[in-house]
Amino acid sequence: MIVTKCIITLATHVAHIQVDIHGQIQVFKYTNHCCDFEVFTSKQQLDASDYIITPLPTSYYSVTFPEEQERLLK
Repeated sequence: MIVTKCIITLATHVAHIQVDIHGQIQVFKYTNHCCDFEVFTSKQQLDASDYIITPLPTSYYSVTFPEEQERLLK
């Protein structure tokens, strides 16, 4: 079973923190442009906290297909 422990809203991103029955910490963080997901063991709590507060990149790559681009422009 996975339990949501908290949702943290920072100036740069939002982070959802969940813990499963084995003590694994699951962090999903996102902005309007990108997202990231990472899993930490219970022994990696400091690593998880550093990951939570680290902003996501402001530059990123995306893949678009010509048909998708045409549909978006209409």
